[in-house]
Amino acid sequence: MPKRKSGAQAYVADGSGGMRPVTDLRFEGGAWPIDLVVPARDAETWMAHLDAEIEDRGWNSSSFSQLDSAENSGTLSVHAESGPSPPTLDIVWERTRGGNLHLRARPSGTPSLPADIAEGFIESIATRLVEGKTLRAHRRDLFAYEGLSWHGELWLDDDHRLGPPSRFPDTLIGPQVVIVDAMVEGIGEQGITANFEKRVQELRIFLGFTLGLNAQRVRWKEDWVCEMDGGLIVDCMLRPVGYSELSAPQGFPSVGSAPPMERRDVSRPGLGPVGIWSDMSEQWVPEDVEELWAMFTQLPGPKRDQLLRAGNANLIARSMWPDQRTAYAGFLVVACEALKPIGKKHNRKNVYDVVSNLLGEGEAELLRRLPIPPQLTRHRLFHRGELAAGELLPASIHDHFMDPSFDEMVGELSRITRECLIEWLRREGDDRHTSA
Repeated sequence: MPKRKSGAQAYVADGSGGMRPVTDLRFEGGAWPIDLVVPARDAETWMAHLDAEIEDRGWNSSSFSQLDSAENSGTLSVHAESGPSPPTLDIVWERTRGGNLHLRARPSGTPSLPADIAEGFIESIATRLVEGKTLRAHRRDLFAYEGLSWHGELWLDDDHRLGPPSRFPDTLIGPQVVIVDAMVEGIGEQGITANFEKRVQELRIFLGFTLGLNAQRVRWKEDWVCEMDGGLIVDCMLRPVGYSELSAPQGFPSVGSAPPMERRDVSRPGLGPVGIWSDMSEQWVPEDVEELWAMFTQLPGPKRDQLLRAGNANLIARSMWPDQRTAYAGFLVVACEALKPIGKKHNRKNVYDVVSNLLGEGEAELLRRLPIPPQLTRHRLFHRGELAAGELLPASIHDHFMDPSFDEMVGELSRITRECLIEWLRREGDDRHTSA
């Protein structure tokens, strides 16, 4: 799609109580004293350093862009001060998909930004790029999950700690919270935030298959809350709902600020005790959890992306239980299939091939012989929308003739999926064990 001038007019706050128009300058002629081309390999990093340099100088910016499948382009106005027409460096840029980044820049504003400051700003970005300048900072988030409470601290490595909240439900099992602390590196504050967002997703995926948790980020929302009086509902009002940590210490925590997590030995490729047993009163972690995390973070890029895709399918599955039970089973199969070796010759392999490769033919044969086979369930769901669990049928509390076949299938598949993900990680994605 060719570049086209927008008919819309946008305004942003000017920092002094007024509003400033955001102008599309891509079609402006005249002199543009600064003209440079950034190689494709550096394009995204160059723009990240531009944002970081703006942060460092205490400047601000406004932008206008056009995005399409073939080419992106836009205007970025960098303001050295507040006000309706401050000293500004206007930058217009364009980049074909995956191509070089072409930029033109010129000073503007009243008074105009001095030419030496404008050139120095661009040179500073180039210097940052060459030096690989980054920042390192602490970030914190909260995960919520259902199950046993998280009473200890788990240091996955020196930069990642999962710690206990200050409040727990009154019951053994219920909605729980774990505090996530991380030291994160990035290009400027925006880069740190972006990298932390990515790390949070990776932690959710990792906890999903190593601990079996469906960890969700705690986010407040408006919801209906009933008020009770003597066991009777007397009112129902919209109120903010969500956990808030009132006593978390400021800054990155120190080792030993909470008791260590309970640990249990696990014989791999097993998972240890599944479910909640009489000797369990809090969440526990396998003895090798730090070793698994180290393997996870050290995977080469393509292998790590593959495991993240498989782990994400596992998370999607867990988010669908118990309302969409067939989809739960279908996405567990997808999680296993995502572990297939890369290459066209492996495209036709299915969940049984993956399980046979990672856990042995005995486990694959167990799945094949189930009354409701997982691969067939996945196929019928995604190609025909068929629901093997009968989600649309009337529910009966006392069904004397209920068929337990589906429950048997998801029980085995849930266990085997986690074991496959962990075993694939322990092998570091080594394809050499793949069966023919």
